[in-house]
Amino acid sequence: MPVAPAVLRAALDQLAGDGRVVVPDAWAPSVQGAVGHVVGVTGEDGPAVLKVVAPGLAPRLRVEAVALGLLAGVAGVPAPRVLALGYTPDGHAFLLMTRLPGVRWADRRSALDAATQTALTSAVGGVLRRLHDVAGPGFGSLGAGAPLRATAWDRVQDRAAELLADHDRVGGAGEVRARVGALLDAHRAAFVACDRAVLCHRDLVDANLLVADDDPARPSGVVDLERAAWDDPMTDLAQTRVHVRQHVPADAAALVDGYGRLTAPEHERLAVHEALHLLAERSWVAWDRPAGWRESVARLDGLLDAALR
Repeated sequence: MPVAPAVLRAALDQLAGDGRVVVPDAWAPSVQGAVGHVVGVTGEDGPAVLKVVAPGLAPRLRVEAVALGLLAGVAGVPAPRVLALGYTPDGHAFLLMTRLPGVRWADRRSALDAATQTALTSAVGGVLRRLHDVAGPGFGSLGAGAPLRATAWDRVQDRAAELLADHDRVGGAGEVRARVGALLDAHRAAFVACDRAVLCHRDLVDANLLVADDDPARPSGVVDLERAAWDDPMTDLAQTRVHVRQHVPADAAALVDGYGRLTAPEHERLAVHEALHLLAERSWVAWDRPAGWRESVARLDGLLDAALR
């Protein structure tokens, strides 16, 4: 989401006023994200990234800063280090982070041979497992004072209700509501048994993972954590697995293998979360209507129908 040059200047001035002088450099992301505008800067801490968001999106940037703070020092999860979080006089928020090496998985994928792609996908599963070692106080937002749910069952019911409301809003098939309810009821025991919330990225797809320049099978950076939350780890794994299936279906198993052994209840929850992610994507495509959206909706309807059986 682009911001005016004057806003970037205001963020740089605010940083300088706080004693942290950084200057723009030649680095730029291959693609700007939907939430914030990112530029490369250099200062006393070396190469860094400055992300700036509109005033209404400031809470997301605070979530990202909290998540990165929780990941600081977590072995096996390469994440930026927060250098500063602040606000311009007009309310834009900015986050200054160390810059990680590597390129986006999305930009590297077409150049990878099948074996390397599978090895990288397995390594991504391992990164997710280590990210999920960070335990939380309950299920919900990372925001200070935010209400938390006690179990994964509470959390998944809330999410299903939100997703079904979106599905209704875009004119989705009415039978989906009953089928989602039946799917949840059938696996209720697996969710009730999960009373441990962990830090979840909630958007670990190929746009938000960097691949090392010197080793295309090694993740070098986990970025864009503005959607992070305390959640069931299986919702994170399911979202990444849905994404992998869209690009290299055969590697879905490699992702889970890299994540590590799952219990029977975890396998149940993984399947349910995968159905919910498909439901979410179907609603987004039907609402946003990108090029070829009708074909995408038809494909997602088929996948959702299979997932809800």
